[in-house]
Amino acid sequence: MAGKRKRRALFSQLRATTGLKTLSLVNVPHPCTGVLFQQVSCMHGLQELDLSSNGLKGPLPRSLSKHLPLLRRLSLSNNQLSGSLPVEWGAFSRLEDLKLSFNRLEGNVPETWAGMRFLRLLSLSYNQLSGPIPSFFSSLPALEALMLGGNKFNGSLPASLGALSHIHALYLFQNELEGPIPEALGSCLALQILLLSHNRFTGPLPPFLGGLRQLEELSVSANKLEGELPYDLKKLEHLHVLDLADNRFAADAPRSRHVLEAMRLRDCQVYM
Repeated sequence: MAGKRKRRALFSQLRATTGLKTLSLVNVPHPCTGVLFQQVSCMHGLQELDLSSNGLKGPLPRSLSKHLPLLRRLSLSNNQLSGSLPVEWGAFSRLEDLKLSFNRLEGNVPETWAGMRFLRLLSLSYNQLSGPIPSFFSSLPALEALMLGGNKFNGSLPASLGALSHIHALYLFQNELEGPIPEALGSCLALQILLLSHNRFTGPLPPFLGGLRQLEELSVSANKLEGELPYDLKKLEHLHVLDLADNRFAADAPRSRHVLEAMRLRDCQVYM
């Protein structure tokens, strides 16, 4: 009963609120998912909304983009939301940050999401999303962080990812991706974190990685990569974590030994 009274009081306060631009409701006791989304949808001037860690269940509200056209930041992470990603959310034309990680979402990423032209951060990690990595990500010119780890994405990485000139964090770990690591990623010169572990990538570790001079963390562990390590890895002066474990690299080959020794002398944490 006490939880219901608190919830009614909360919803009453929300209804009385006008002109609100930022709303953060985290760890709300006994939330009612449908009613909460209904109340929030009435706040047409909202620019920032955080409803993470509330145990919310059910599908994502498809009409949210219609009712909250000014929204710039949306976080629904760490809930129990399920179902598909709404096609309608492509109308979030002002959205900059979208966080939906740690839910039970499934299916593909809708092509309509190419309409989120100002998106800087997209976090979809730890869901049950599947299908190929969408090529339309390359049409999001402001994208700086793309977090897709812990899903079921499959197929090869699209070469179009190389068009993400501002990307500094690319999380693709724990998926079902395969094939070689595409040379096109060598154009992502702003990359600082590249996590490709626990997939099915094959072939050698590409030399272009040595040209990503801003790289601080590189993880390709638990794949099917092989061959000697590229000499150009020595050029990564900012690299402090290099995880190469559980692959088929020729670690004892002269060039590989030389590269690993140089990295360790630079206090880089190397895992083989």
